Amino acid sequence: MGTGRRYIKRGISYLKRNGLVNTFNKGVERIKTDREQKGYVPYHASDAEVEEQRNRRFADPKKFSVLVPVYETDPVLFEKMLESVADQTYGNWELILADASRDDSRRNAVRNFTEERNLLCKDEYGTLFDKIRYFKIPDNKGISHNTNEALDRASGDYICLLDHDDILEKTALFDIMASVENTKALVIYTDEDKINEDGTRYFDINKKPDFDPVLLRTNNYICHFLAVDINLAKSVGGFRSEYDGAQDHDFIMRCTEGIRKDQIVHIQKVLYHWRSTANSTSENPDAKLYAYRAGKRAVEDSYKRAGIRAKVFDSPHLGFFDIEYPRIHRPVLSITSEEFRKMTAQEREALDCEFIMLLSLRLVPGDGEYIADMEACMNLPHVGAVTGKIIGTDRKVESAGYDVGPDGKKRARFAGLRASFSGYMHRASLHQLVEGFTDDCVLLRRDAISSMYPDIVLKPGFEVYYTPGVIFRRKKK
Repeated sequence: MGTGRRYIKRGISYLKRNGLVNTFNKGVERIKTDREQKGYVPYHASDAEVEEQRNRRFADPKKFSVLVPVYETDPVLFEKMLESVADQTYGNWELILADASRDDSRRNAVRNFTEERNLLCKDEYGTLFDKIRYFKIPDNKGISHNTNEALDRASGDYICLLDHDDILEKTALFDIMASVENTKALVIYTDEDKINEDGTRYFDINKKPDFDPVLLRTNNYICHFLAVDINLAKSVGGFRSEYDGAQDHDFIMRCTEGIRKDQIVHIQKVLYHWRSTANSTSENPDAKLYAYRAGKRAVEDSYKRAGIRAKVFDSPHLGFFDIEYPRIHRPVLSITSEEFRKMTAQEREALDCEFIMLLSLRLVPGDGEYIADMEACMNLPHVGAVTGKIIGTDRKVESAGYDVGPDGKKRARFAGLRASFSGYMHRASLHQLVEGFTDDCVLLRRDAISSMYPDIVLKPGFEVYYTPGVIFRRKKK
């Protein structure tokens, strides 16, 4: 099926779920994104960089076990995957292939490939072993079971997850090893993009944010390429078959729930190319609707483990979820931002209330429930401030929370985005943590505030929550 026909098929499916207006807006945004990414070419290391990496010796080289559950893979794409692992500039790895296919095509391909590459040898770290380890699974019990079979056979310090027809950049394991050496991270993930079936086009670059547990519950934005300390992977019980289709999402949430943020590292490089085929979820989201239902259940389960009551809903975009927390119904002191700025430092510090709602006179809330909706986000114990989306008079986003740059200046997220658009990777429409806010519209937890003058500063450990459903519009002058 050609690309055009696939887009039409996806558009019809979206239309049935979300109506004409939303479908039109999605189509316009998709065209805009495609234009912006036209001509995209991923970064590939130069010959000099490759040579330098091959000659690098680490003080404590970790072994990476690349786990690949295999099932009826296209032989050509399967060999491309094998090549991408065998060509890694970092050599301390093993590739474990758990094959549940009905015939021996993949077994024969592996045998021929290892013989051609002479991969049963002593590597530069002095270990004699078969770098590509293949085994047959006689009874296919699903991807989680098959991945666990590979996990049980892993002898590395870290496991890495790779799909059977995807491609790794040749520097992927080197960059992860360098990150482990520098940070001692337990979980490492990278940016990714998609590659078409014949390998001639790269597209849909996914430049990911650093770790955000709130955003992770709205979608598996971490996805590929993922490396996890093997002891951590085994301690959480590996992969769970009841979440097949979303088993990676469930696994990542469980791995990250019990460790510190500084033990989770994001490498800001596209090191993974996700193969887009007619039947893959990357190309056709309707191909595996069961996966999205499993993802929803995995997110609900994550909230239960955290002891947080929350309802999880499908968003208009398959595989992305909306979150609703129960109302708290506690008193809120609501004052204008203008009044707050006129207060003395002593008057601000003397405010006696549990929550403070600051809202500028120049903004109009989208409905009368905005305070209750923002207050509900305080169900999360680490949230000290909640902000919403400000829409300017030009019908574009002014801010949806803020990032704070190295220079300490705040930069509005999604600024300039059309109000009807969902944003890059739909992130303007998803619950997430942000780094900053303004007093134009923010709900504050009083006991989370460290100081209120000259700027509002939260105590260490408290974070800022952006809820996309709370919208404020700028008044016309």
